[in-house]
Amino acid sequence: MADGDKVNDIFGRAGEIASGAADKATVMIDSAAARVSAGVTEMREESRASPRIDDGNYARDGDAHAAAEAGDYVLSGELSVSDTADDAAAEIAVNHSAGGVVKGCVQKRIDGFKSGLTNKKLLITAGVMALVWFALTILPALGFNPAAVQSLSFLTFARGGLSGGVPGFIGGLIGKGLIAYFATLLIVGGISGESIVASIRSFAAQFSGQRWDITSIAPLLVGGGAALFVYNFLAGTSTIMNCMVGIVAFLIAARALANRAGCVRQVVAAAFAKEGRADSGLVTQVMAGWAGGFALGVVLSVFGGYTCYIAGFLLLAVGAVLMVTVQKQAGGVPA
Repeated sequence: MADGDKVNDIFGRAGEIASGAADKATVMIDSAAARVSAGVTEMREESRASPRIDDGNYARDGDAHAAAEAGDYVLSGELSVSDTADDAAAEIAVNHSAGGVVKGCVQKRIDGFKSGLTNKKLLITAGVMALVWFALTILPALGFNPAAVQSLSFLTFARGGLSGGVPGFIGGLIGKGLIAYFATLLIVGGISGESIVASIRSFAAQFSGQRWDITSIAPLLVGGGAALFVYNFLAGTSTIMNCMVGIVAFLIAARALANRAGCVRQVVAAAFAKEGRADSGLVTQVMAGWAGGFALGVVLSVFGGYTCYIAGFLLLAVGAVLMVTVQKQAGGVPA
């Protein structure tokens, strides 16, 4: 056999081996994709079939569950539309202090975490995200940081908790939990693209055709300033690479604004309550500012550092002064 024939024979056999390996890899990928698809479908069906959240009833918005009571502290209540429209009434009944609402909210989170430890799918989701975060943290340290790794780091908030000292570390952990929870809801069908778009439209409607004066601007500034503080705390340092947590927080806040429910709204209502009643219009304006503050925080991330802390302090100070001024002039809480 000539040398050329031997070479052709070797290349021919190599081609057959490569073709066989490619066929096996294709079969394995198709099988894995089918298992993942089946798993996601099963999780969605279980989510739809779930009769309640914690120990309360719910109303449906697409595939989402919302607590029927406006005072429910479950975070999912901030991500789906409630069947109670507090703004339909001029005032909101407040039965707890702001401290009591926060205490109840924290307890709900603890109970939810405990129940999540018995859910294998949630544990698997959390474990996968933890591995992804670990890999995206280690790879750049090893000198491997291509565009794909940077993109995944941005989308998953992988660098959360790596800057800002101890407060940044704590805030980053909380932010990672928020990202993981939001991702889980997307996977199980807890929220949909349509509901997110509807929430953003509801948020935008708060700023269109409004009468702008000190009375309406003051609560927006207070809510926006508070959101900027929270965003900078979650991000550690407000950089573009860390702004995904602000985007997710904005989406959650926009949903809470549309819901007229959720922990944050109840804290706001309790903080501005007078004789057990809170003005629903005022609460909605603060919540609109709260959502807008996270959106503004993402934009201010271009400047980096602790810009959002500074901007948040200024907005809070100006908003508080304006609200006090309005109260003195009107002799009550601004509407």
